[in-house]
Amino acid sequence: MIYITRKEHFSASHILHNPGCSDEENKAIFGKCNELHGHNYYLEITIKGIPEKKTGYVMDLKKLKEIVYNEILSKVDHKNLNDVIFFKDIIPTTENMSVVFWNALLPHLKSKNYSLYAVKIYETEKNSVIYKGEK
Repeated sequence: MIYITRKEHFSASHILHNPGCSDEENKAIFGKCNELHGHNYYLEITIKGIPEKKTGYVMDLKKLKEIVYNEILSKVDHKNLNDVIFFKDIIPTTENMSVVFWNALLPHLKSKNYSLYAVKIYETEKNSVIYKGEK
């Protein structure tokens, strides 16, 4: 099995806030993140598969770049995540982002030769989340 990864960057703002909690609870849970702030995120999409005999590719990375742009980046880059349809009724934490992005990509990244393996998001240089579709 071969694993290939495409790394992308986007900038976005958000407020972490649970409408089911009081303002005091939200401040206690989310701290400074309960106020409008932003991040320069790095997104890594990993595909696993067997290289095709004809091309030697698991998947053409240009095609992966296009899918990631169309399904994710065009919708979140330089946006307030709280206003993005992906996060209607979902707190836009990095954990939730990883699941939402997985679900957005999954229908486009299945073939007889390859499949989506992991979505990794760096919120900061030191903090990241990995989701592999496991429940």
